[in-house]
Amino acid sequence: MRHYLGLDEYVLRNQRRDQIALYEPAKLLNSHILLCGMSGTGKSLQSKRLLDTAARAGLSVDVFDVHEELDSIHGAKAVKYSQATGYGYNPLTLDTDPHVGGVNRQIDFLVGLIRDVSPQLGVKQEGVLRNLIRDTYAAVGIFANSATTWRRMEITERQRTAIHDNRAWKELRNFYPTLEDMRSYAMRKITALTIGGDNPTVTAYDHLTRLARQRTNLTNRYNKAHDDKEVEKINVLMEAARTKSIEAFTAFVTGIETGREPEDVLKYDSVDVLTAVVNRLDLLGAAGTFRANPPPFGNAKVRVHQIKALSTEQQILFTKLRLRAIFEDLKKLGPTPTGSELRHVVFLDEAHKYFNPAKSDDIIAVIAKEARKFGLGLWCASQQPTEFPESFLTNVGATFLLGVHSSFWKRTTTMLRISEDELRSIRPKEVMAVKLMRDGQSDPSFAIIAVPNPNTVSGRRAAALNSKQRAA
Repeated sequence: MRHYLGLDEYVLRNQRRDQIALYEPAKLLNSHILLCGMSGTGKSLQSKRLLDTAARAGLSVDVFDVHEELDSIHGAKAVKYSQATGYGYNPLTLDTDPHVGGVNRQIDFLVGLIRDVSPQLGVKQEGVLRNLIRDTYAAVGIFANSATTWRRMEITERQRTAIHDNRAWKELRNFYPTLEDMRSYAMRKITALTIGGDNPTVTAYDHLTRLARQRTNLTNRYNKAHDDKEVEKINVLMEAARTKSIEAFTAFVTGIETGREPEDVLKYDSVDVLTAVVNRLDLLGAAGTFRANPPPFGNAKVRVHQIKALSTEQQILFTKLRLRAIFEDLKKLGPTPTGSELRHVVFLDEAHKYFNPAKSDDIIAVIAKEARKFGLGLWCASQQPTEFPESFLTNVGATFLLGVHSSFWKRTTTMLRISEDELRSIRPKEVMAVKLMRDGQSDPSFAIIAVPNPNTVSGRRAAALNSKQRAA
């Protein structure tokens, strides 16, 4: 990939000659990019130019678009995520690699993500959440200590609905469980903690309550002018269900011998704690992004994930889950031949909010440090460079500054090692500061680059050379 940035403004102004500036990731320490500019500095335009170059180079691209303005990239397919569309990915799908994947790894990752965006998640709730995820897997025969049970098929919402409608429960064991399965499991545990009992007890109780609701709906629907025969039929079924429920509960109580049977009380603490966890899951699943309903990208190599409709919390969870899946897929392909080729680009708009400097194992920190050899480039756009942690800033192959507000200059000079004179030289949409970390250079200086712009003399010259570059 070779991306035309513009002309070196110093050389153009003082030597009257054209010296083009290119972003060539294969020649840099890595392909990561930091693109910063306050509102009105041309950040969206430069982002689209970069992404369009990547798309035309045949790279796979995933764009996480929080403003829904990056869908005009060459060959892009855009999908909007919202409660209305219902598109999403199942967070309980497993990496089946016995060395780096499995149940415990996924539990740690999911709980860590939820804890990051939910400061109110207490120690008790975290413990309950871990047990809930583990037991949801176990309910379909997936166990943490048995890697042979980790490989299952991915289910869609339509498949899951059909299985439930046909009451073909055993078929669910062929698929990974879903967030809705986890919620249903939690509700059954809440019932068990409320009335006491085990799974047969809860099943019988659920059947009885369903019949009771059916009878109530029937009598309400006809406003007491109902079909007595139909009501009587339900009464007979209810009596049988009531008897079965009593028998199941009696069997549970009389079967207690060791005192260890009601271990759910210990695993799930209390109804209040488990209910709080369910409420947390409901908030996370409200937008539908964690449903087993894959977005219709088809074979598109450039995928624009439009996440404007999601809350900040949902955006962070969704994006990090996708980043982990993308990174794991690239790791399975193995390192690139030389360790510097670019295979796949991930573009994060308003990227600063995804970083967690307190966690060294955060997926973005891992990608920043380890993704180069697998061909993954992390391109981050933001209005403010000082919002990024040092661990990322020191692992970026290219930095583009389109305009920084003067109130942030002092911190920017310290964090990015750029002088105030260089910051002062930046003119939004006309001249930007560029730092390219090439092999063999420990701390290169920023170059001041005139960008293609039809409204300025240097910009028109840069644009003309860009046309020649494309023609060649």
